[in-house]
Amino acid sequence: MGIVERIATRLEHQSYLMSVMMDRLGVNQELAGQEQLGLSLARAVRSCLFCRHSDACKVWLSHCEGQPKAAPEFCGNRRFFGAHS
Repeated sequence: MGIVERIATRLEHQSYLMSVMMDRLGVNQELAGQEQLGLSLARAVRSCLFCRHSDACKVWLSHCEGQPKAAPEFCGNRRFFGAHS
């Protein structure tokens, strides 16, 4: 697999995890996208893209039932998600 395919796979995987996390936490994506002209959401997307806890995130999401009160401790976007849910 070439570099372009690896990057595309990583983008797809991380965007999926972020989307599921935001849904589980009840994040208002529209309002989050409007804050600071979208810069806060852009920063959160980059944080997720470069996160080193993808496997832990996937496990946490698979064991998560209902709507949790907060993202897990290891999540670099914990504060961002908490501020918008």
